[in-house]
Amino acid sequence: MAVIARSGQRAGAVVVRAFPWRFLVVPLAMTALAVGSAAVAELAYSSRALPGLTVAGVAVGSLEAPALRERLESEIAAPWAAAGVTLRDGDREWTTTNGALGIVPDVDAAVAAALAYGKSGSALDRAGAWIDALRGDANVSFAMRARGDALVAFVASVARDANQAPVSGELALAGGDLRITPPQLGREIDGGVTVARLLSATTLGDREVALSVRAVYPPLDASGFDDAYATAAAALTPLVVRVEDRGWSESASALASLVVIDRIVARPGELPALPAEAIAPAVRYRYVVSLSGARLDSWVSALGAVLDHPAKNAKFRVRDEDVLAVVPSESGVRVDQAKLRALLGVELLRPAGGATREVAAPAGVDAPALTTEKALALVPQLSRTSTFTTQYPPSDVRHANISTGSSQFDGVVIMPGETFSFWDLLGPVTPDRGYRYAGAIINGRSDENVIGGGLCQVSTTIFNAISRQGYEIVERHAHGYYIDRYPLGLDAAVFMPGNDFRWRNDTASPVFLWSLNGDTSLTIDLWGIPTGRTVSFSDAVQWNRVPAGRERRGP
Repeated sequence: MAVIARSGQRAGAVVVRAFPWRFLVVPLAMTALAVGSAAVAELAYSSRALPGLTVAGVAVGSLEAPALRERLESEIAAPWAAAGVTLRDGDREWTTTNGALGIVPDVDAAVAAALAYGKSGSALDRAGAWIDALRGDANVSFAMRARGDALVAFVASVARDANQAPVSGELALAGGDLRITPPQLGREIDGGVTVARLLSATTLGDREVALSVRAVYPPLDASGFDDAYATAAAALTPLVVRVEDRGWSESASALASLVVIDRIVARPGELPALPAEAIAPAVRYRYVVSLSGARLDSWVSALGAVLDHPAKNAKFRVRDEDVLAVVPSESGVRVDQAKLRALLGVELLRPAGGATREVAAPAGVDAPALTTEKALALVPQLSRTSTFTTQYPPSDVRHANISTGSSQFDGVVIMPGETFSFWDLLGPVTPDRGYRYAGAIINGRSDENVIGGGLCQVSTTIFNAISRQGYEIVERHAHGYYIDRYPLGLDAAVFMPGNDFRWRNDTASPVFLWSLNGDTSLTIDLWGIPTGRTVSFSDAVQWNRVPAGRERRGP
């Protein structure tokens, strides 16, 4: 096997090269020189400030303590006292001087800090400090101190001027109106931070310092007020409730009667957390706006009474020779009060989106209890089961009242289980409906000037007609004294308000009334299916009877 070797080398020989020590000698020598120089420099400047060092912009490099102190006092302390200080809070400011505040440079601390700069820490830290000083980048801040109590007194005076107490939100209803006091944050000067800022200066000339202010939160701030206020305002938005072509309007003051406003303690997590730097109240509150359930129920019931278009039962008319005719029934519309209550309970507490809120009331068809078809089927079964007639003295006004009143009941069907109410069926007693002023018994005495006087004759005649068929009497009242227009003890006095005449159809068949008016008489016929009952009347009992010569004149 042949081995090719470079010239000067023997084949198969091992060549060993020497380490290049000459390349390390120079760096090591330079490092040793630098370390030695640094040690010499540190020793030389052990009692002096590093070269190039400044204190608050004043060059103090290479100075020892006495010279350093003299320079700082001449170039900083003297002009410092005359420099102006402006304490600013937005557009407001308070102006004074360092001297008036008793703020003086802490020369002792500045001298100590300047002499200590770059002389502690690791070798690398010290070297970096030297480099910064030599480059002119080393600057020691000038500490200040307060002499006397002028600084604290000045900050306290500014606080009295700038502090503002918080305002707790108020939300209430008064006289149908929403009364509010919007919440406002308070402001309180942070005296400690403000003093610290005044003692921290970055310039020897005039300076401006920002006032340190902390927000003070009231017990009821915007987070517990705004939503409730918006809800209350929404609930008081004027309202129109409609069913088909009928509507009912409610004003804000009327709606206010439904609204309940409660001020409650806010539980943890119910309100947003306050900023960490803010001053919090001991207890936080919030408002809750709701609707009174009982008042809402009553209101919805009243709305139903206004907006309902009740169905009309078929009615009967008595023609000549007692021939019955049927007046057709009519379907109506009835508000679903349960659904309307649920709807309004939610809708009233929502933003209205306008000056007026409009709600369509849920409603359904109101079917008549007695349809035309049922009435026609009953005609062959109906007959006059009872009749009664009462008399009265001639009187145009009394005749007008009796004939007008009795006609309101003509053909009205009282269904099985239904209760007849004189006042409910009669309607308003007003001049525009044909009623006149006539005599009546009021509080046990005759009064000749009562609108609708004589209507007791209608109720009494009806009572005598229906009682003979044994129908259940629910409510009946006697007159204050007897008059001879009805059988003794068999009267039914009515007066609004307070005295009604009511009876219940306690049979399985419908019945209706029909009136016949003479010049001085009233006849009430009762039509239906005979009850088969036998009715008897006990003898009437009289008391407090006045002798004939002193008899009072009846109405």
